[in-house]
Amino acid sequence: MFKLIQLEIKKFKIKGNLKGAIIANLIILASLLLSIFVTKANNEIIFSRWDDIFGSIGTFVRITFLIFSSVLISKLIISEYKNKTINILFIYPVNRKKLMIAKLFLVVMFTFIAMIISNIFITFSLLILNVFINFISESLTMDILLPNLINIALYSFIYSFISLIPVYVGILRKSRSSTILTSVILISVLNNGNKGHNLSSIIIIPIIFAIIGVISSYLFIKDVEKVDVVNF
Repeated sequence: MFKLIQLEIKKFKIKGNLKGAIIANLIILASLLLSIFVTKANNEIIFSRWDDIFGSIGTFVRITFLIFSSVLISKLIISEYKNKTINILFIYPVNRKKLMIAKLFLVVMFTFIAMIISNIFITFSLLILNVFINFISESLTMDILLPNLINIALYSFIYSFISLIPVYVGILRKSRSSTILTSVILISVLNNGNKGHNLSSIIIIPIIFAIIGVISSYLFIKDVEKVDVVNF
């Protein structure tokens, strides 16, 4: 299994995906900075508490990397079936189920780590910026920081499994676009609202979706031997 994961990491083109993740982070940061500067110029307040900032960053990051993960699934799994390159791997004495587990493991780990690092990077950037322009007067104390760090870790973990839902839809529909569209629908359902007033803020809802993600990946792996590669 470890060798299969190593093989997938080599095919993963980590530099390209890291570049994409960095660009995504910069876009999120730029969007938040633009909102801060515009509201400050109009003598308005966009963030009154650090909890609001953590909430906004978390929402942006979850939206971004849920789509990012569906693109990875499309590249690592759906495209290999579409382009028939998966046949090359199936020629070798490799267990198909283990191969797909390795691919999904890579998607989950990348999504989880990317979300954690992105939240920390953007928060740290805004913390430094606040020293110079003071867009929020509240001090960032340990009482505020610790619960939000736990929240970041928890939601990153949960969303890394929610990211598995599109794989089953993509295989079922035999479509890369359906894979990505599924993630967009998930985002719309879970994050439609303002300042934490959405389904994602009710922790049991994302947990249910994460369980659906695990079930979806299980069904895909269970039936992987039955997938018709020739007519995909």
